[in-house]
Amino acid sequence: MTKEERILEILGKEWEMFHNVNGEERASCQNNKAMFVAMRRGQYDIWSEEVLASYEKDLDRARDEGRNIAREKYINMMKSTDPEGYEIAKRELPEYSEEKTRITNEIWKILGRQTAEMREKYPVVSSTGRPLYAKDEANGATSVETYQKGELLTYSEETLELLLKEIQDMEANGEAFAFAVQENSVKNLGYASLDEAEKSMKEILLRRMQQ
Repeated sequence: MTKEERILEILGKEWEMFHNVNGEERASCQNNKAMFVAMRRGQYDIWSEEVLASYEKDLDRARDEGRNIAREKYINMMKSTDPEGYEIAKRELPEYSEEKTRITNEIWKILGRQTAEMREKYPVVSSTGRPLYAKDEANGATSVETYQKGELLTYSEETLELLLKEIQDMEANGEAFAFAVQENSVKNLGYASLDEAEKSMKEILLRRMQQ
């Protein structure tokens, strides 16, 4: 199996879970497969085949156990954004080991720093309306930290260990994982680079402000 074939398999399995998180009461984004694919594969194009294979095993294991890890991600996020709802929904979650939590926090420590740097360099492209840190959440807003940790916790320890090493190796070679994911994401939307996307989006924003 080629890397591209595995990415497409993963996206298909993820879409099925994401599309069915809320049953018949789906949000509008759950019907936009093209945008889902463009955003999700931004990171998969960077992941090594080893990480991809490990993560696909996570998806297959969850499916075989009757679990929807897209739903589990959103339940994890509720711990910060909706504590009362989380207390009701958490019974659906598997138990997370201390090691899984440790690796998740270690990955976020790196990605949080890189994302903060990216927001400084590309403020328009990287502005999602989300606060960066969980401590800054207010009025129902979900932070990047809560979102990313919520997803990372759905990965197996094996996948997390491989991903952490990959992120650390990239940084040791002068590359930032968060920047690379964002660059791939804007390329999947038709831009040549982050610089081009920032310039184009800034111009659109200025025109809207002048109207």
